[in-house]
Amino acid sequence: MGRLSLSNISKKYGDFTALHPSNMEIADGEFVSLLGPSGCGKTTLLRIIAGLIEPSSGTVKVDDTDITTLPPQRRGVGMVFQDYALFPHLTVSENIGFGLKEHRYGRAEMDARVTELLQLIKLPDIGKRLPVEISGGQQQRVAFARAIAHTPQILLMDEPLGALDLKLREAMQLELRELQRKLGITTVYVTHDQSEAMYLSNRIAVINNGQIEQVGTGREIYERPASRFVAEFVGQINILPAEYLGEEGDFCVVRHQDFSLRAVMPRSKSQNDCYVAIRPHTIGIGVPDTPTQGRNRIEGRIISQVFNGNVVHVQVEAASTIINVEAHPSNDALADGAPVTLHWEPSDTLVLET
Repeated sequence: MGRLSLSNISKKYGDFTALHPSNMEIADGEFVSLLGPSGCGKTTLLRIIAGLIEPSSGTVKVDDTDITTLPPQRRGVGMVFQDYALFPHLTVSENIGFGLKEHRYGRAEMDARVTELLQLIKLPDIGKRLPVEISGGQQQRVAFARAIAHTPQILLMDEPLGALDLKLREAMQLELRELQRKLGITTVYVTHDQSEAMYLSNRIAVINNGQIEQVGTGREIYERPASRFVAEFVGQINILPAEYLGEEGDFCVVRHQDFSLRAVMPRSKSQNDCYVAIRPHTIGIGVPDTPTQGRNRIEGRIISQVFNGNVVHVQVEAASTIINVEAHPSNDALADGAPVTLHWEPSDTLVLET
């Protein structure tokens, strides 16, 4: 079992708060990513779980055991660092088996486990090589094997793919996801890459300025962000200042400058000033005076467009506001300077408080 519970965990350095009191429950076998910009507190939280940093408050539990004060080697966690931290003077096999000595594995048992792990990471023939003699992707897999050699209850990973090029990183994402699901180890993964978090995770915790702003599935945080920060950090989005006018049936009405929009009811409403948020891919773009879908409809003019394969990124000026739209290349309305009608559904329009 590897159920992880964080209760009121915080960290201060003098007057600076690196991590505000945070709570999270991570189920056995779940893959959770800590997502946020550099310096937001995600690595601080990971290192508190690992026992490398002592929290200023709160408790860390694995299942029902409080591990808050235990040293790292007694926590039942494995860790993959950003730079892999392989010992340069040890062979691949010796690196993988390093932690097994501390757990008093016999030589035959240790050799068998190392062989098993080399097969698991699909590198059965590199055991005698030094880390400098293998590629970055291979080093990453060796670091993963070392972290799980003495099967941990919790696997912690601190941006392990950050040093790899794009194609290799994408390939390693697939391998990591398959390995984690095959082994069923509860995993906490730190990244600043929202696409990576979306691809790998069962759930994502979005962190900003030491605060966990939202925890949810990739779809939940993308489609129903809890704050302006989450909305802007996860995916592309139009954020417009607006005024909350009131309810209209199942939706609400907000006004931005010269046009009113129907939107999803906000999570809470404590003030009239707000922001309205619309994802570019949810906005239709068409020739004026033609039938459109969606109750929200505004007129504008194309001021720029960038072709990007299967999508065209279009900027439309509407009542002195720039709105970004993602359109299909075959759309007949796409011409520089052309007047257009933008249209979308109230259900794709979010209201976020200031």
